Amino acid sequence: MVVILEAVSGPVLGRRIEVRGGSIVRVGRTGKSDYPIVEDGYLSGLHFAVECDGTQCRIRDLGSSNGTFVNGSRVTDQVVQEGDSVVAGGSTFVIHVDLLPSITGVGLTRAATAPTPLAVATKVMSEPAPQQGGYSPAETALLQALYAPGEEVFAVVDASRDSRIPAFLAAAGELYTPLESSKGAAAFIVALPADSRLVHVLIKDGWGRGWGFYGTSLAGLATVREHFTSFVSLHTPSGAAMTFRFWDPRVLRAMVPVMPPDEADAFFGPCERIIVEAEKPTMALEFSRTPGRPRQQTIVLA
Repeated sequence: MVVILEAVSGPVLGRRIEVRGGSIVRVGRTGKSDYPIVEDGYLSGLHFAVECDGTQCRIRDLGSSNGTFVNGSRVTDQVVQEGDSVVAGGSTFVIHVDLLPSITGVGLTRAATAPTPLAVATKVMSEPAPQQGGYSPAETALLQALYAPGEEVFAVVDASRDSRIPAFLAAAGELYTPLESSKGAAAFIVALPADSRLVHVLIKDGWGRGWGFYGTSLAGLATVREHFTSFVSLHTPSGAAMTFRFWDPRVLRAMVPVMPPDEADAFFGPCERIIVEAEKPTMALEFSRTPGRPRQQTIVLA
């Protein structure tokens, strides 16, 4: 279980605080907290704590001056769920609950612990091709990993990660479309020719910031989009509908390595490879489809 507090208003709009099962994160204005938000002058030094025990999440006020509010009511200790709002100081957060170990949906069975190690390799891109205009050696190495002969490259990007993303997509002139048909879609899929100016933006501004992931396919963008659309809406074991933010790099890093072969084949669909930032932005993870489990390769962007 992973709980994410996404700031939807206030001085840190768009920021996301992640709390994993079995941990407690204290939020406040000063370095006394585990997650300081120095930009919000209305927060107390230690304002509230987020406690996740793996089955539920609680918000605890830590004796703050201005109080902590859940769905408009001042609280001292409150269990929160998907979609609840939390107001502290001048910031408002929305709760997102990621139930990766128990979600099921079309083409995706319950995730399980891999009984055998995933095939893993490491590739050090220490001697990249001549640098392309404006790219560092590490960025050039990433481009090398993305663009292979005969494959079309696309990106799935999350507009909630940066308010500029929709404008970047509109200005680039490349073919793009939302993954969801509803108004206000969060994720978009976009074609990325190697010479696109959007590539420069995504590499320079987006890498290491959780904007989404890259993929390659022998099929066109429409086919890839149709495939991934089927994974956007999933259901918990109780039958409740939820948006599956599979495009989040943290989700992909946790999900793909434990997929059994049939599940991996269903998820990859028309895709040959999926490339996502590692926990350290100096590394990339490449998942490629094989007859068995996906092959994972760590690319060191040296």
